[in-house]
Amino acid sequence: MDEITDLLSEKRLAKYKGIGKENAIACHLFNCELAESFYSSLSYFEIILRNKIDKVFSKYLGDDWIFKDEYIIGRNQDNMKNALAHIKDTKKNSTDKNHIISELNLGFWVYLFLPAYNDVVWKKHPQVLQEIFDGCKDISVLSRIFNKLNRIRMYRNKIFHYGSLLVVAEENRPEKVHNLIYRMVGDLNAPKLLKELRKIDSFNEKYLKGKNLGILKR
Repeated sequence: MDEITDLLSEKRLAKYKGIGKENAIACHLFNCELAESFYSSLSYFEIILRNKIDKVFSKYLGDDWIFKDEYIIGRNQDNMKNALAHIKDTKKNSTDKNHIISELNLGFWVYLFLPAYNDVVWKKHPQVLQEIFDGCKDISVLSRIFNKLNRIRMYRNKIFHYGSLLVVAEENRPEKVHNLIYRMVGDLNAPKLLKELRKIDSFNEKYLKGKNLGILKR
């Protein structure tokens, strides 16, 4: 136990003390399992989101929109800078649009929905929003979309930085975020991919395990 506590850190394990019937180590191990069960849904969500945005932006802003400074503003200046630096380090072609798109992090795509883009995208081309989320009947408030996307982004960061998914605010309970991811994929109008995703998604299995162990709320 001392070795485990020393290497994982007592502070990290302290988050799990008092959860259900299991001890802190068991909760930490289950947290890793639960995090892993999000990988497929998060990966598909990110790919679908960025490709859908690029498809619609290319239609209205031009196929080369991602190379234009007027669309790389605010927080996305640093995101683009980091992506181009990584492309250079890996000796990929920085003029290849597909390379750039694949290197840009989720934050870049989420930040496109910030007010900074109102004048250059959303007010100028109001139909863009509806075409991106053409699987949703009520897409009208940009800030609501940003909040949903950013909530997923922050949860994703928590997962990839080994944060606790068990000790969270009510709105960030694992099942609620998982449902949000699926709703957003549905809003992006990707029914066939959604069907395939369900075949490989292990979240429900892990979620049930957590409830049976007494780690997750019933």
